[in-house]
Amino acid sequence: MSQAEPSAEIQVLSDKYVFTTFTCYTALLIYDTLLTLPSEIKHIWCKTVKIGTILYLFARYLLMAIVVLAIYESLSNMKCNTITHLGHALQVPYVIGVQGLLLARTYAISLQNQKVLGVLGLLSLSPTIFNVVCPCADFVSCLFWTIAISLVCNLIH
Repeated sequence: MSQAEPSAEIQVLSDKYVFTTFTCYTALLIYDTLLTLPSEIKHIWCKTVKIGTILYLFARYLLMAIVVLAIYESLSNMKCNTITHLGHALQVPYVIGVQGLLLARTYAISLQNQKVLGVLGLLSLSPTIFNVVCPCADFVSCLFWTIAISLVCNLIH
């Protein structure tokens, strides 16, 4: 037996919910960026570029681009098109930035324990691999893996 297609009314409500959620999230990101911009200029933009700076910029600004692309995709009602692929392509460096910062912080807190670094390094690869293997999967699935890795990292420490 095949699954019934959602009615047009349910689809419209779902689309409105997704659009509203992404719009609120974008407003929150912009608000946070404006609040922290003076500190960011002082501590990030006016310093020499290091790997931590690059990871921070990936984690900070690629998320905004991904959310804007998701809003556009939800407005255009097109699934798995060029915009979708661009959004997923941006998720890879975004996740690398977030996981890299998490890895560096946890490694520093663990007093540079090599075992922690090895386990975290392997676990940090799973969201990126998931994104490359399943480019049209939900961002939520990738987010799930990121949260799962964070929980495991907290258990290790």
